[in-house]
Amino acid sequence: MTRDREEKDHFSRGHSSGSGKSSGNGGSGGKDKMAIRHRHSDGSGNDSSPRHHSDDRHRTRRTTRKGLRIFVGTANLSQAIPDEESLAAFLPNKGKAAYVLNSDVKSSSVVDGVSKKDFNQVDRHGKVEVLVLGFQECLESTVANGLSTAFGGLLSKKGSTDVPAGNTSTKELDAMINAHVGDDYTLMMERLHADMLVYIYVRSDLASSASVTETHVQTSRSKGCSIASTLIVGGTKLSFICMQLKDKEQFVPRKNSTISAGKKATLDQKNATAEEFLSVAGKDPSLSSHHIFVFGDLNYRVSPPSNTRGVTNTFEEEQFIARNMLTKKDWSSISDSDELVQAMKNNDALSAFTTPFCKFHPTYKMQRAAGIKYDYSSMPSYADRILVRSNQEGSRKVEAIVYEPIHQFSTSLHKPMRGLFFLPDRKIHFDPNNEPKAMIITFTHLKGKKLRPKEDILHSDINPYLQFCCDARCVKMSKSSKDRTETTYTTDRPTWPTQTIRYRVDLSSSKRHGDEIKDTLLHIKCMNEGIRGATVLGTAVIDLANVICKSVTKEEWQQREVETYFYRGGRQTGKLYYNIKVRWEENE
Repeated sequence: MTRDREEKDHFSRGHSSGSGKSSGNGGSGGKDKMAIRHRHSDGSGNDSSPRHHSDDRHRTRRTTRKGLRIFVGTANLSQAIPDEESLAAFLPNKGKAAYVLNSDVKSSSVVDGVSKKDFNQVDRHGKVEVLVLGFQECLESTVANGLSTAFGGLLSKKGSTDVPAGNTSTKELDAMINAHVGDDYTLMMERLHADMLVYIYVRSDLASSASVTETHVQTSRSKGCSIASTLIVGGTKLSFICMQLKDKEQFVPRKNSTISAGKKATLDQKNATAEEFLSVAGKDPSLSSHHIFVFGDLNYRVSPPSNTRGVTNTFEEEQFIARNMLTKKDWSSISDSDELVQAMKNNDALSAFTTPFCKFHPTYKMQRAAGIKYDYSSMPSYADRILVRSNQEGSRKVEAIVYEPIHQFSTSLHKPMRGLFFLPDRKIHFDPNNEPKAMIITFTHLKGKKLRPKEDILHSDINPYLQFCCDARCVKMSKSSKDRTETTYTTDRPTWPTQTIRYRVDLSSSKRHGDEIKDTLLHIKCMNEGIRGATVLGTAVIDLANVICKSVTKEEWQQREVETYFYRGGRQTGKLYYNIKVRWEENE
């Protein structure tokens, strides 16, 4: 087989457009540059230093932005412990950012929209601040068949007395991971549930200002498994939800007449399970946290559309189409046939999130070998994914920088996915010569559109009202204002033209210098008043700190017809429109 040409520096050729002409990640028989740059010294003579260092000596010093570098990796191990070479290709050695951010990065790995300036301003030196790993099917097959739930629900932490004894496979994996991560990280959380394992590490110099507040698990033999945990770093809440959604592919009939119905039933179940797993102990982290990552073996498949005659493709026809698209490296056509992309576009699942465009070969179903060698008994698909959502706006949004599969991983039917994300710092700049002591924030001309109730509620039975809530101590409801609107009846397009909601934000120096203001979120819940009580139709999240940033230098500031969305279970459930006005209050 002819070796695929290795890709040049991403920025030496210009940014990839994501079209079918984009370069791939290399063929099955070629040497992958990724494997070269990620290997570390283990006594075998491999160079532990990233190759870009020699190039950077003669370059001018770059200006780097301050913020958190967050590494998220997901790997379905297919019930086999990875070998050292596979794990070394997957994990950044000792957390070094240069193993992911370097001058040899492939064009297919740099996220669309990331400019050369954006890429270079993320510090590639030192070690990433947060490192999160999720493994699915991590128990070896001899163990997984009978003991897959033996350690479900146990939480372990370094220094804790409740570390599970585990089994041979998990002990071996744990030792390998900790050796690769190194001693400069503090293990904040380790959770083994069923055959899923999740780690959250924070660089040790930040550990004193970090904590894991809550970790929850959900599992269903027919639906899948999830582990959700919230990490707080310096006042910023980061939620990580590792999922594996079950796919009953083996039960989908291959007869032309019933393929479509079988696929739809399977897809509907995955969509419903994804929404169910986003509800953690009655709360939705995608709304309550500042930034949320969903990652794992989501099991969404590539499903080509019907042929030109409108007839559903047979299994054999789909395999032919798959081979043709992969040969042409037609990533756009593959993306158009991706169930997850379509589910997000149609608001069927996870539309509150974003995921980078895949400019590389699908990660499943592979042979257990290095490189790209498919097992065509299953449609090649992007089963392994990382999604992200930010409830903070402006300069405080999480930026996806690098997103790539690890083709040198040789022991699984899946190729792992990893991403390097950047969360910029945000500071509110007050004028020392003209400092307001407080701000009054007023919401008027509130209205909702296209409210989407739960499936068992008719549109004619919607009786909506808005409930405002903010947990920040520096934000208080004005004494002259109520925290909710009046109820409107039998409409999915409610308006409240005469009602005013007013907040007072304390900007006194004792509170201004804390993390509270810069991380303040305001939640507006659209409630449905029913006979048996009120239910939540959806929640809109407003980054109040971003409003303060934009208005703090002006005595009066306003915006009209601001549009945002209500969300529930990771899906849009309606729109919210409002006018907002901010003015200074000089005296307490």
